[in-house]
Amino acid sequence: MSNRIGRILFATIVLAAAREGSAQATIDSMRIYYVGRPVGWEHYILTHGDMGSQLSADWDYTDRGRKVHTAVSMKMAGDYSPSQLVLQRMTDTSKTTALEVNTEARHATIARGSGSTKVDLPPVAFAVSQYAPSSQHLALLRYWKSHGSPATVAVFPADSVNHVSIRMQGVDTVASLGRAGVLTRYAIDGLVWGIEYAWLDADGRFAMFTSAAGGLSTKTVRAELVPQYDELMRIATRAAMTDLAAITSHARPFAEGKIALVGATLIDGSAHSDLGNSTVIIADGRIVAVGRAASTKIPAGTKIIDVSGKTIVPGLWDMHAHLHQLEWIPTYIAAGVTSVRDMGNELPFIAALRDGVLSGRVVGPHVLVAGLVDGPGPNAFGAFSASTPEEGRAIVRRYHELGFEQMKLYDLLAPDVVAAICNEAHKLGMTVTGHLPRALSVAAAVDSGMDQFAHLPLRGQLTPDSLRVILAFLKAHGTVIDPTESWNEIGGHSRQEGVQAFQPVLQHVPAPFIQFRVANWGSATTDPATAHQRLDGSLATIRLLHEAGIPVVAGTDEGVPGFSVYREIELYVKAGFTPMDAIRAATSVSAAAMHMEKDIGTIEAGKRADLLVLDKNPLDDISNIRTSRYVMKGGVMYENAALWRVAGFTP
Repeated sequence: MSNRIGRILFATIVLAAAREGSAQATIDSMRIYYVGRPVGWEHYILTHGDMGSQLSADWDYTDRGRKVHTAVSMKMAGDYSPSQLVLQRMTDTSKTTALEVNTEARHATIARGSGSTKVDLPPVAFAVSQYAPSSQHLALLRYWKSHGSPATVAVFPADSVNHVSIRMQGVDTVASLGRAGVLTRYAIDGLVWGIEYAWLDADGRFAMFTSAAGGLSTKTVRAELVPQYDELMRIATRAAMTDLAAITSHARPFAEGKIALVGATLIDGSAHSDLGNSTVIIADGRIVAVGRAASTKIPAGTKIIDVSGKTIVPGLWDMHAHLHQLEWIPTYIAAGVTSVRDMGNELPFIAALRDGVLSGRVVGPHVLVAGLVDGPGPNAFGAFSASTPEEGRAIVRRYHELGFEQMKLYDLLAPDVVAAICNEAHKLGMTVTGHLPRALSVAAAVDSGMDQFAHLPLRGQLTPDSLRVILAFLKAHGTVIDPTESWNEIGGHSRQEGVQAFQPVLQHVPAPFIQFRVANWGSATTDPATAHQRLDGSLATIRLLHEAGIPVVAGTDEGVPGFSVYREIELYVKAGFTPMDAIRAATSVSAAAMHMEKDIGTIEAGKRADLLVLDKNPLDDISNIRTSRYVMKGGVMYENAALWRVAGFTP
């Protein structure tokens, strides 16, 4: 029904354009892709004439059964200066005005719901409603060009006017289209948190737009260019990787080569107690020796770094990430997260990202990858769907050829397809994680071959006896659980309380992150007491898993990059873990879950030199895990504060 409404609206605005007479009109349809899957359409018309310009756009897609339908109407002057912006939320039966902006001279009136505010505007300012519809960016680029292509443009309506940089980066060619495939690439940075890209053809028409503003990757491709989708994605990947390499090139090592860290308390990631006044010696990216300072000889030529009074822990892991946005990479390493498991991404981006880190072109955490696969149908998630066992096996083989360590299963897979995927993955030396498919129970999924679960797979009201049976079953099979409790807290908290109450770091993050992500988190209809009760219930389940001896690993499923890893660790202590066990969940237990415990996860001689130097001891207070001073990855040591600045955060 909503697609029909979109087509009717599009026909209406085309007729309106025809009545404009002499006005020039750009009329296009853009295919919307979400995490590589075609999910809907954007139809738009942008008219331009001496008397003024107008944008009308209809953005309509379905994400895993959830319909998102937005219409934008914008009135502008002949130089594209905005006079009115109206955004409406659409359903099959209604439309609601969610935002209206009116400008006069150097002032804007912004109406949301029943409230309104007034904002003073600088001389060069443009109105944009978040990141969608994407055609707003075409209007923004025309405004930018008509005003002399300044280094920055002020944009509104956010909580404050944001200054956005726009750069014409160069030309990309879609080889299969020849001259018709010459596209000019523009980078737009600061409208949301993170760089977005727009490609225009020789006629100034939108060819492609890419963004990770919503947390996962959204791309729009003009309808005629959809057959070139794979080639366009390679172009988009090259652009992002070039910018990422440039950003992380500013990460200057504090020390490298032969290093001795002397005087700190050592928490090595094993179940042992901490070691006071320790020495850790590193050479050639590996840990050479670990011991008490008094008895550990430091070889000649070794740079000695005095870390007395501080605490050393292994580099942290995030076992549930989605690395769609390139800025997350330097942010993770700034937080001391030296290993990350990506749990669903696009090809070829994630493969290029992993390879960029491995080659040293990009400074970032080690990237391990789980290949996403879902069942068929309009509510499926991701680019790869399997409706038969053979389709499932073929998808596993493709991921394996690309060097993926795991498969990630999603909700709609049928039982026989799950079994085929697990069997093929195990044959190829891969393990299997993911959501509990809706068609299976926990026991049936494990019997089919699932090795791990994302989120908390225990469903329904379980009796104490049935819960004991399930826990014993998971323990016997060595099943690993990735609860992502920090993400559950973000999504389930009451907006009456706010994120700052449990994640007191918002003063450090870029303003657009707060405006376009944090502002949308949580429940407006849940009171704080109810939210806390639900959180306590989840923590009680995590405590039971841990007490039963079931491996629990630290994963965030987005959130506040880096900081959500800290919060996940804190929540495990709140659930009843000892601080030592909570740290191990984010270090050695995670490494063991990926079968990498012989190389990483603890601070021992012979292992990779990934570690974090803290100002305070997290065994005294688990929140001291946030006091990072230095991070070392592969024997290269950085100051955390310097890395935070590289990532665009305030230390």
